[in-house]
Amino acid sequence: MTEKDYDAAAEWAEHDMRLPAGSKSSLRDADAAAFGRELVERSQGGRPSIDPDAGPGEKSPVRQVRLPRALNADLDAFARSHHRKPSDVLREALSEYLATHKNAS
Repeated sequence: MTEKDYDAAAEWAEHDMRLPAGSKSSLRDADAAAFGRELVERSQGGRPSIDPDAGPGEKSPVRQVRLPRALNADLDAFARSHHRKPSDVLREALSEYLATHKNAS
């Protein structure tokens, strides 16, 4: 598509497109504008943060760790059998480990 095609599509959507009367799936007026603003705001930050205290657009810290092949295979098998992502299993395991060993010296 060319820029002319995009301009024509935008013109049609903004002025000529007719939505079915009583449509439950089409937003109009202020509702459509609010939805559009929310969609743009959400798109600015990339993936949603896994941190519930993170602000809009704030990314979660990333750590990388190398694993022996056998441990990596065990992690994948465990995650698959429990219908979870390996990263979720690692976060939970680390959280439990730190809580258990917090006061150990």
